[in-house]
Order: sequence, then C-alpha cells, then structure tokens
Amino acid sequence: MRKLLLASAAMLGGTMALVSVASAQGAPQSYTGGLFSLTGLQNPSAGSAGIAGLTPGAPGIGTSIPGEGTNPPLAPGNVTVRINGRINVYAGFAADSSRNPGMVTTANGGTPAAANTKVAPYGMFEYARLYPSMDAMAANGLKYGAGLEIRQDTGAAAGGGVSGNSVSGSVTTRGNLYFRREMAYMGTDNLGYIRFGATDQPTSLMLTGNFENFNDGGWNGDINLVLSNSQPLWPFEDVGALYTTTKMVYVSPKFFDMIDFGVSFEPGTGNMGAGPGCSWANSQATTANPAIGGNATACDATSSSSVVSENKRRRNTFDGVVRLRTAAGPVGIAATVGGMYGGSVQYNGTQVGEVQYNGLQVFDAGLQATYGGFAVGGHLIYGKDNGQWNLAPKGAPDEIAWLAGTSYAFGSFVVGTSFYKVSSAGQMGAATTATGTSQVYGVGLRSEYGIAAGGTLTLAPGAALFLSYLYGHRHQTGYDFVGGGTSISTNGVTAAGYSPVNTHNNVQSQALYVGTLFRW
Repeated sequence: MRKLLLASAAMLGGTMALVSVASAQGAPQSYTGGLFSLTGLQNPSAGSAGIAGLTPGAPGIGTSIPGEGTNPPLAPGNVTVRINGRINVYAGFAADSSRNPGMVTTANGGTPAAANTKVAPYGMFEYARLYPSMDAMAANGLKYGAGLEIRQDTGAAAGGGVSGNSVSGSVTTRGNLYFRREMAYMGTDNLGYIRFGATDQPTSLMLTGNFENFNDGGWNGDINLVLSNSQPLWPFEDVGALYTTTKMVYVSPKFFDMIDFGVSFEPGTGNMGAGPGCSWANSQATTANPAIGGNATACDATSSSSVVSENKRRRNTFDGVVRLRTAAGPVGIAATVGGMYGGSVQYNGTQVGEVQYNGLQVFDAGLQATYGGFAVGGHLIYGKDNGQWNLAPKGAPDEIAWLAGTSYAFGSFVVGTSFYKVSSAGQMGAATTATGTSQVYGVGLRSEYGIAAGGTLTLAPGAALFLSYLYGHRHQTGYDFVGGGTSISTNGVTAAGYSPVNTHNNVQSQALYVGTLFRW
C-alpha cells in the first residue's frame, strides 16, 4: 500500500480509493465525512474532473480494503479552515488528425483556421487550482463544512486567436478565475452526510475501477487539453457535465463494516449560483429574442418549452450507488452497482415532427481488486446516454462504455495502464420532411477508444514528477470530426452535422508529456 501525496506528509497519491467531492485539492481532510473526502484520502493524480472517484491502487491506510483509511478526529467546537491548492506544469509532444496542414480547428470543431496554419508538435502549459474550505464539529457531534473549487480559464488563446471561449462560459481571457464547484455538507458518522450545492453525485463519489491513479489521471487528466476534437470523450461519471450541477446528495455510514451507499437528486441543469429565474420579466419576448416569450427559456426550473433546443436538457435526475469494500486475506475488493434515471425538458411547440429526447437511464458497475501494490479492475456503463452525458434522441441506440486497467505501486513509484472503449449514437442530426415526418440521421454508430499509460514518482511530500502517454481513436461513418460536419441530403431532406463524403470520419490523437505536480 502506498500513501497518498498529501501536503502534511504522505507518499504518492492515486494509489488509494477516494470518495471525494473535490479531492484534487491535495491536503488531507481531518475526519471521515468531510466535504472533500469521506475517507480522508486524496488523489493528487486526479485529472480535469478534479477527482478520481474510487481510484484503484494499493489498499487504504492500515488495511487491505480499498478506500479505507484512518482519520484524526475534529475537536468539538473547533473550526478548521484550509486554502489548499495545486499547480502542474507540462512539457511534451502531441499529434492529432486536426493538426494536419489546412485542418487546424478550434477545440470544439468550429471553423478551421487558414489553410497555411501550422501547429508545432511540442509545447508547454500549466494550470493552478485553489480549494478553500472549512470543516467543523459542534459540541453535540454534528459535523459540517463548506468548500469551493476555483479554477483558471484555459480555453482562450493568449492575445486572441481561434481557440474559442473560456471553459467557464464567461467569455473571459485565459487565466481568469471561476468557480467549478461550490458546496456544503452536514451530518454525523452514525447517520451519514447530506451534501448540497454544485457537487458530485454518488456515481462519481464512489467511482470504482476507473484507474486514474497514475500520471495526471490518464484520459481524464489535463494533457488531453493540448489535443483537438480528435480526442475520444471520457465517458464515465467524474466529469463536469455531471458534477457542476446543483443537487442534493446523501452518503450513508458504513454497514456491517463493508457496505455503504449514496443517492442524489438533481432537479435540473442549473449550477453555480442563482441562475435565470422564472419571473414574468424573464419569460417575456424581446425584439432581440422573440422566441423567449412565455417559455422561460434557459431558466433553471424550466420543465417544458416551445423552444426546440430546450428539450435536450436533463430534468429530475436520480443517481444512486451501493458499494462493497472488504478483504479476503491479503486481497482487497471493492465493487459498486448503481445508475441514473431521469427525464428531460418537454417540447410543447408547434413544429411538426420535432425529435424528443430520453432522460438519462444508465446502469453503472465497477470492480477492483488489490494485492500488495498490485491493482486490477474495470468499470462499465450501459444505457440511454450519448457521449459525455448528453441526452440521446428517442430511438437512438444505447451507449455502452467499459474500461479495464491495472497499476502497481512500489517505493515512491506508481505505474499503470488502462484501456477504455465507447460505442454511442454520436452525432445525431434531425430534419423534418415535407409531410411532417421527423428523421433522425446517424449513418453509423460512433466508436471511440483510448489507451493511457504512465507513472508517477514522489520526490517529497507535496512534490512529484510524472510521465504520461495517451493514444485515442474516434470513428463515425458520415461525420467529419475535424471540420465539425457539414450536411447531407437524403430523399430531399437536409440534416445538419453530416458530411456528404466520409471525410475525417476516422481520426486519431496521441500525446507524450512529462509533468511536475506541487500541492499544498
């Protein structure tokens, strides 16, 4: 078993399982049930999602059960305040199909740059994040706390350019700060904990067998930021499409010293503070936006709308997981079974043949086993989902994604590798015929896979070096990944998002980077 890379004193992180909301912060929480780590275990290898969920690796502190650990108690009446942080610096090489001459595009597959644009295969970048939090315990034993995850925008090119807007959606320049998570909790060790705010749902908190415990998180790290839309999507639950929305979460205590569970409810897709309200003023038509009248479009609480784009939004999504953690002699075992179920904003307009969408209906399971420093396992999701937690049109094929991985921790090193594969509907276009019949276009299923390999060396508490290699592949007949798709005419019906020929429908990407990780 290898200890985590903690600001207090620890060894390499990521070999532990964690059950964390924003455990990328890197310092140990002081008790079981805290906001950022129910087990007190942190993963410095967590990637762009900020956490690694129940990351496999060596067993927890002082036991062979993955995800277990010991935590010093808080003193009643005391409040602990932390301003944790991390900074990573990367240097290396990358190549993808969008870097070919005349094919340089924005990260989201927008308008290509000029044909004579060239992109060097090497480069450097860095990012920093802050995790201010408070944790406390009342005299009666109630534990409570709150915390924030603060990130820097990364999407806009320095001095302008074609790289698009910032990841926060605030259309600011690169480097400005924004909130990624904001949440609070209260509860007791015997009764469990309630979390509320923009935070992770149980399928993320208890994610098992995802193998993000080496380098900077594999395909859910940050090295993929240097790649364009040729990179495969990370299909599992520890992503911003899920953890940034406002929800209520309950995480139970451990029963029979081996079983716990979590459930959550997300009413809509609102997040990060008070969004647009549903007042009379918000729902009135304007000269600039006549379609808004009477629909409360973009309101967090919208349940139905005559605006076509609104029916792609999630509504009333439930999430739940049951987790088993036990040991059979020297072998530690962790397993989870759960899923999501919800609806979507209903379309009540007059457009004939408008495509309707399913809510998320996804089965989720994970398994890992550890022996000494070895870990092996995997994860599976299956159901009505499309890509990175987009709603799928009714009648579209179900998505299936699975991952298998292994890692080994020894001394101050941890090394690992993983492979995942996704089959989904992918880019789906819709058009209405002259007779009012809706047609959904998807010439072929989208197939994606990713390979990650690498390792991390702990230099000292709070400092590490890592090496990461990524290879990814995407394919969908009839869709142009580089240009973002054009159009195709079938039986007189034009469907957006499809190329008339199979241009750039088979793309690859890879990256080899070294990095440093400092956290406090």
